[in-house]
Amino acid sequence: MWGRHTRDDDALVKVAFWAGSFERAGTQQFLLELLRRIDRERFDPVVMSTVRTGELLPDIESLDIEVREFGTGRTLLSPATICGLFRAARFLKRERVDVLDCMLGLVTLIGPFVGRVAGVPVVLNNQRNLSYWIRGRSREAVYGFANRTLVDAVLVNSAAAEDELVERFRVPREKVISVGTGIDLGRIAEAVAGDELASELGLAGRTTIGIVAKLSSVKGHQYFLEAAAAIADARSNVAFLVVGDGVRKKELEEMAAELGIADKVVFAGARDDVPSLLKLMDVFVLSSLSEGSPNVVLEAMAAGLPVVATDVGGLPEIVIDGESGILVPPGDSGALAAAVRELLDDPARAVTMGRTGLALAMERHDIERVVREMEGIMDRLLDPFRGLGERGRSVSESIRLEQRE
Repeated sequence: MWGRHTRDDDALVKVAFWAGSFERAGTQQFLLELLRRIDRERFDPVVMSTVRTGELLPDIESLDIEVREFGTGRTLLSPATICGLFRAARFLKRERVDVLDCMLGLVTLIGPFVGRVAGVPVVLNNQRNLSYWIRGRSREAVYGFANRTLVDAVLVNSAAAEDELVERFRVPREKVISVGTGIDLGRIAEAVAGDELASELGLAGRTTIGIVAKLSSVKGHQYFLEAAAAIADARSNVAFLVVGDGVRKKELEEMAAELGIADKVVFAGARDDVPSLLKLMDVFVLSSLSEGSPNVVLEAMAAGLPVVATDVGGLPEIVIDGESGILVPPGDSGALAAAVRELLDDPARAVTMGRTGLALAMERHDIERVVREMEGIMDRLLDPFRGLGERGRSVSESIRLEQRE
């Protein structure tokens, strides 16, 4: 519509990261860690949102980074949505944004169209989980078209996400670039689980099995609670810590009561002290029905915990079954309970798995490496606009080849 702008090669690279909102969840936490570490001598970041709310918003604003809201309506074609997207396009054009990085959910569906209308030189999409939320042929067709045709590259954090893009959405594999998954290892290492925190949550002196995840259907909390009930039948001094908030909170609290384990399950809500909470646990569980490469599992590994997780998405890439944890089928509370009991009955094996997971996290998943990788990708994709190379797919393909060498 407006055409690409020309850029001054000496200027900072203006990057717009477009998220939905800023609740305490995996992709939003990753965005925060990225913003904390991006080289401000080379990049000038701005954050766009559809809803300017969430627990992480104050942390982002404290970095002296502008956060702009472009609200949408109930449907993609509603007047409010169209108005919000038009405002977003005007903003991108006015600010002469060099790179638009669409981070999450519906933004990855509509953001590439807005970026191209605004003439942004480089438009990126992220797929940091599997696209369980894309239902219906129309939405699937739009998402596939956006990733095949409109974006310069799709950044993924797991081979499972890459395979889904290629097989389900027919995205050329050379357009998909893996940046991996990274966490703040120092934050985990420095965390302390004191007696005061354990007492506050009613966990003092109890064997604790924990889960950290948004309380949504895809995380499979009902299977965690069913497994908890089975484990509690044979163990009296056990507690189950549920960290996270969401639309299912009341339903899950009622389910715990119906299963007769309300006195053993602690619903801690959304917390900003997750590293300390992990260090109160003996076993970490993730019961998800769909996942990409979840940060929280890496955090649990970095805390030295054995992991019991479902065999879905990118989880088999980070949890080595039988070495750093145990993988079970999704939606199988019996298998979940059996795996946890196996670790509780063999403490030496649990400790060995925890140490293996810690070593893997330290070796492969440092957030600093991921941030430098993303900076390099943005630089390379901008090279054609500096007169330094070819554009588009050939650039993303060359990046993939370099990663393999």
